[in-house]
Amino acid sequence: MDEAVSIHRGAAWRIQALYVRVLLRLLPLLINVFKCASPKVRAEIDYLKPGYTFQLSVQGADLVGICRRTDAGSFKRVPPSRVARDVEPGSGQPSSNPQAATVDYVIDFRSVPFAFQCFSGGKTLKAALAERAFSTRGPNDTGVALTYMFTALLKMFFGWRKAYRAEPKARRRAEAA
Repeated sequence: MDEAVSIHRGAAWRIQALYVRVLLRLLPLLINVFKCASPKVRAEIDYLKPGYTFQLSVQGADLVGICRRTDAGSFKRVPPSRVARDVEPGSGQPSSNPQAATVDYVIDFRSVPFAFQCFSGGKTLKAALAERAFSTRGPNDTGVALTYMFTALLKMFFGWRKAYRAEPKARRRAEAA
């Protein structure tokens, strides 16, 4: 019986990892599409300078998505092989290799299930941050812009999920009292 449970957990983990991997691959495309549809996403993207690079990663898995803002204002995927190896991602230090991309900000999820919860709309970034589901490295000002951008992006993408639905005004008033 224990073997069946571990096989089921293994399969669930692999499915979640596949889902997270696909969304990390699609992330630059999703950002570029949603910036056309949302003034909130566009405003946060405008705060980030051309050349700004951020990384989303998941501990315990080889899941990494790296995006860089182009001069035209869109985001492009950066292959992990092009990232500078002589500086810590999110440290703000320049690389000795001018062709290598330095990562300005890192969002590192603790595990695949935590990343899956956020990427599937099951948990908001605010709730995940309160649970310490991920850690960050990099300057706080651009980290706030990324957080607001991702919150707006996820709200547009998962507005139908309970975690992102707006509460009725009557319930908010009753809780405030």
